[in-house]
Formats: sequence, structure tokens, C-alpha cells
Amino acid sequence: MMKIDTKIVNIFRKLLSNPFHILKGYARKLREKHYGKKHVVYDNDILFSSALQAYPNPNDLYAYMHHYFIYRCLDLVREHRTYFMKEHRGFGEGAFHAMWWLLLSEFRPQRMLEIGIYRGQVISLWALICEKILKQPYEVHGISPFTKQGDSVSNYLDGLDYMGDVIGTFRHWNLKEPILVKALSTEPPAVDHIKRQEWDLIYIDGSHEYEIVLKDYELCRSNLKLGGLLVLDDASIGTSFKPPSFSFAGHSGPSRVAQEYAHKEMKFLGAVGHNNVFQKI
Repeated sequence: MMKIDTKIVNIFRKLLSNPFHILKGYARKLREKHYGKKHVVYDNDILFSSALQAYPNPNDLYAYMHHYFIYRCLDLVREHRTYFMKEHRGFGEGAFHAMWWLLLSEFRPQRMLEIGIYRGQVISLWALICEKILKQPYEVHGISPFTKQGDSVSNYLDGLDYMGDVIGTFRHWNLKEPILVKALSTEPPAVDHIKRQEWDLIYIDGSHEYEIVLKDYELCRSNLKLGGLLVLDDASIGTSFKPPSFSFAGHSGPSRVAQEYAHKEMKFLGAVGHNNVFQKI
């Protein structure tokens, strides 16, 4: 009797259970692999601010970050991304892991906050970089309802203990547990927590509705340290960024806030894909 490879059997089982989703995932991986071929023009290991000067076009900057993640990033950073890609634990793209590594290694923020942490990919990456690589003091804070609650453009998993999942991730990587606030960003516990201190870095990745993103932005900007960084997720619609087929430019709400407010009130450092980086000056 012919022996059948169990790996092949498992692949066919997955295809039969959800063929469209599985095939779409394989197609994305193939596109990313083709896009990530080695190019001499992107084969540099430079600071984030230097990358902005070397690649002022947002499409080139994204290509550089994608290339950096594949060929230059530390193994631990890549392993973290692989962990979140398994079982669809997180969203995002490899270029964003490169962006966070270069931002943190250059600007060395210590008190960091994310609004809308989902399953903790970004805040655990911050902790991993600060604790295991840079070996610097840090505080990681996260605000989230820790439920499946979404908005007009987002749907999340049902039946998941979101807070337990995040804490489990930090324990998996042997990291100091984050300071978590269970609330919507506009509710008093979250607002009070943001106002209670000044921040070195804030990442706004919560609601995609314009009015809520604007409230998040105004509150966070007010409580950001001078020289601190504010990163707006999903905010590159209407810019010159032309995303490759496995990426996207974002959503209208955050993009409007970036164009109507952040670009006028803060120093725009640059955009890696749909992540727009600003500095309070």
C-alpha cells in the first residue's frame, strides 16, 4: 500500500475546508516572495531617518522596508512576525516590523502606547525589541475593549479571550507584562489613562471611523512629549503611495485625519505603507 505524505494530506484538508481563503493566502505569499527579490538599491542597513532621505518616494521607502525585513532584520524580529502569521494571530506586513525596529532603535522611546491592540502583535514587538535587543527600560501600554467589537470596515474573531491571549503572547516570549486598559478609546478609563502621563510613542490603530480617529488623534497629540512620535495606521489613502498587490493604502477615516490635521500640526517624518509617522515639534 502506497504511503501518503501526511503534510500533503493536511494541505488538501485545508483546501477542502476553506478553498478560497487558503488559495488567497498562498497567492499572497507568492506575490510577496516575488516582490521581495534582492535588489542592490535597497540593500542598505541605515537609520530610519536616513532611510527617509535615501528613499523619499513612499513606494521606494516601502520597498526598502520590505527588503530590509527579509534580508537585514534580526532573526528575533522575523521570528516574532512568523509567530503572528501562524493561525492568523495578527495583521500587518513584514515591512512594518522593519519600520518598528528602525524607529525604536533610533529614537529609543521608553513610554509607549497603542490604541487598538487586537492580539498584541505591535506592543509585544516593542517589548521584545526593548527588552531582548536594545536592553533598555520601557513601559508598554495598550487600550482595547478586548472583545470582537469592530466598526464599518473591520470584523474580528468570536469566542476568543482577547486579554488572556495578549498576556499569553507576552509570556510566550518571556516579556514583562504590558499595562492594559479594558475600554474603548473614548471611554473615561482610557481617556484618563492617556491624560495621566506624557508619552514617547503612540500608535493609533483603533476605530477607523473618522470622528473617533480624530478624537484619538487630538487627545494623543496633546499628551505626547515634545519630540515624541505618533504613528497613524491605515492613513495613506490620497497619497502617492501605490501599494503592491499584497498591501493596501488604508481607510478613509484615518487618512482624512492625517491629511486634515496631522500633516498641518506635526512634523511628517514619512510613511511606510499605510503607517504614517509624525513627530511633535
